[in-house]
Amino acid sequence: MKTRHAIKAMSSYPIPAATIDNIIDEAGLDAEAEITKKMRASNEFKKAKALTYAFLAEAPNITQGGISYTFSEDERSRFAKKSNSLLAELGEDEAGTDVQCGYIGEDF
Repeated sequence: MKTRHAIKAMSSYPIPAATIDNIIDEAGLDAEAEITKKMRASNEFKKAKALTYAFLAEAPNITQGGISYTFSEDERSRFAKKSNSLLAELGEDEAGTDVQCGYIGEDF
């Protein structure tokens, strides 16, 4: 499995490909690298996970292809806590809303 796919597999929410690329770049990973046990334990991968959770904590509820993707406030809170916990483990500040995203179509 490649890094890009490992990040995408963290959620069934349709995270835009550009957002995944931004997360991977910001974390200092190679999107096409094969995921190994060593890489999953790396600080770079932990940062990518933290940024993904930060994105999910603030991702809009959407309907895409007739399927609705919604998160409750409790789920959003858990995503934010996971993100902040990983970032704290890495000695970094809490995640903000600086993960870029974009959508085509309607969002609800």
